[in-house]
Amino acid sequence: MPAIASLEELKGVEEELKKLKESFPQAYEEFSQLFRRNRKVGYKNICKMLLGEATPEKLKGMD
Repeated sequence: MPAIASLEELKGVEEELKKLKESFPQAYEEFSQLFRRNRKVGYKNICKMLLGEATPEKLKGMD
């Protein structure tokens, strides 16, 4: 399925990711592994928790 974001936006994110990987290679690898291990949880849910926008309880509608 094609991305909703424009090609320009995607390339911008790719560039930011490259900079993060160069600056913080170990942390970048750890985050990559976290996303791989938890694919079934969903990237949006992981990002909401990472950004402090949700808790597991809130995501399950218990909060």
